[in-house]
Amino acid sequence: MKKFYLFIIKSYLKAFLPTFIIVMMILLMQVIWLYVDELIGKGLDWLIIGELLFYFSASLIPQALPLSVLLASIMTFGNLGESYELVAAKASGISIWRMFRPMFMVMMVVATFGFFVSNVLIPQANLKKGSLLYDVRQQKPSLAIKPGVFSQDIPGITLRVGKKDRVTQELQEIIIYDQRESQIHPVIIYAKRGTMTMSPDKRYLFLTLFEGGRYEELEKVKGYYYSQQHSTMTFNQERIAFDMNSFKFNRTDESLFKHHWEMLNVLELSAASDSLEGVAENKYKELKGFIQPYYYFSKARGDSSQLVADSNKILVKTREADITSHFHDVSSQTIYANALNSARSAMNIVEYSIGEYKELTKLRTRHTIEWHRKFILSVACIVMFFIGAPLGSIIRKGGFGLPIVVSVLLYVSYHIVSLSGEKAAKTEAWSPGQGMWLGIFVFIPLGFFITYQAATDSALFDKIIFSKISKRFKKLFSKKSHTPQT
Repeated sequence: MKKFYLFIIKSYLKAFLPTFIIVMMILLMQVIWLYVDELIGKGLDWLIIGELLFYFSASLIPQALPLSVLLASIMTFGNLGESYELVAAKASGISIWRMFRPMFMVMMVVATFGFFVSNVLIPQANLKKGSLLYDVRQQKPSLAIKPGVFSQDIPGITLRVGKKDRVTQELQEIIIYDQRESQIHPVIIYAKRGTMTMSPDKRYLFLTLFEGGRYEELEKVKGYYYSQQHSTMTFNQERIAFDMNSFKFNRTDESLFKHHWEMLNVLELSAASDSLEGVAENKYKELKGFIQPYYYFSKARGDSSQLVADSNKILVKTREADITSHFHDVSSQTIYANALNSARSAMNIVEYSIGEYKELTKLRTRHTIEWHRKFILSVACIVMFFIGAPLGSIIRKGGFGLPIVVSVLLYVSYHIVSLSGEKAAKTEAWSPGQGMWLGIFVFIPLGFFITYQAATDSALFDKIIFSKISKRFKKLFSKKSHTPQT
């Protein structure tokens, strides 16, 4: 029995590991296409790009792991069914539940790994990825000299090149407006040709000019004559150095991003959610204190404890009068204006407080959603196994043909249902628990149903059944196509 268990585990791992790698590569290629515009043309080192892709690959594990578990389960038990090894095992008295027993232990390991990924690896990867991606987006594009176009990539320098030799990289018809010293009176430099070189440490760009001149307007300072308000000079060769620190890739402090809900683990999310709940309660108490002064008629009139009710006396209805009649020294228009201003002030305070409370509630909801997400990956792997393994034993097809089609359809359905629930939770139409676990709640009954069908050798998924159904549909459509038109 142990050899049979080891055989099942080895068969599963042989299908799972290549599948997981292939799915990760496909998802990573999708990420590259999404961010290719932000990576190309900025002179980034390959180590920076590789580091960013590594962090992206860590955040793609929650998408790749359930799909790999589902596909590997269908392939493993489909191969066993196709080679009649499942039939031989059942004939020897081994039930489908006993075949699943070693795989259940493997799924416990996969689920533990999934929780580690969600709770530890992904928050750290999101922190590194968020910081690095921010730095990449802030990075200036690499210096690109285009003929006939004014370039302002270098701070304080406007550069124009008339022609550029593609073979020798020599520049011709060069014009430079140097505004590093003065924005009002730039230094104008022109040359027939020139070459560009970088310093060994790539901190400076050296532009060597040939057969050119320099024109500069001088500031109006005492001691200069009218004819000395500008300076011109010509040169056969001149070398200009440009500081390239603005093109240097700088790293941002990661602590600026660590308080985002995607960067927190389960304990930190729980603490942040409780803290936000406390802040919301304090805001509500503060609102009551801010509004209280506007309720003039709720103020106590004397000591109410001295009042004694006499039930034997019948109260006489007093004459109704306008409330403004109680104010003798103030006009009614002033009273109405003051009351209206007080009501508007109270309404503004309430609206502002409601907006703050909604933002705090939305922020707490996002933290709660991420808290539930930490556990969903582990449960999803187990659910996908109990869908894929019995389904593979029923369809009895291995390889990358039918199992891929079935697994992709099932996983896409699960993904759509999960995203719908998550969207409902984010919009607060449902609670975070209901929305985030919707996909699991929908697919758990499906897993039980398929497992029951596999355990009872039901003919629900038999090819004969499908062929009969398809024949009936063909007959139905053929009858409709041959019906005479009146």
